[in-house]
Amino acid sequence: MTQFVVIDPAAHLIRMVECEDYKQALAEAGLQSMSVDHGMIDYHTGIVVADDSLFKPPEQQSYFELNHRLYGGPALLYGTDTVGQTIDVENANGFRPTFYHGRREVEEAIEQDKVECPEIRVNGGLVWRWPEPTPYKGGDPHD
Repeated sequence: MTQFVVIDPAAHLIRMVECEDYKQALAEAGLQSMSVDHGMIDYHTGIVVADDSLFKPPEQQSYFELNHRLYGGPALLYGTDTVGQTIDVENANGFRPTFYHGRREVEEAIEQDKVECPEIRVNGGLVWRWPEPTPYKGGDPHD
């Protein structure tokens, strides 16, 4: 069994879960394996979120911040060892997300420099900035 952390911004909860594997942990977080993005919170902690989580209209999404970055919807945190294998999350109690109640609170946090405004740049040019709709044709980033 491996320990993961599930962040549920809609309920303003963070919880530790023990799962047989990564796939089971995704299900615990309410995420589907074919439509997720991976990132790193720190050197030994990865994060998984829905790939369209920041493109949804703010009125239809719940948000949280970790390490000055904005995330939308539920998330799964997992530990990694030095070669990238999934391991128990280290120091799960050290993750203290800030939960936001909607668009206005997120905008205030961005204005106060508490969280970076998410954006996509290509060759230095701004392609997308939160809370604009998806920049991808048809709404699917894989189109």
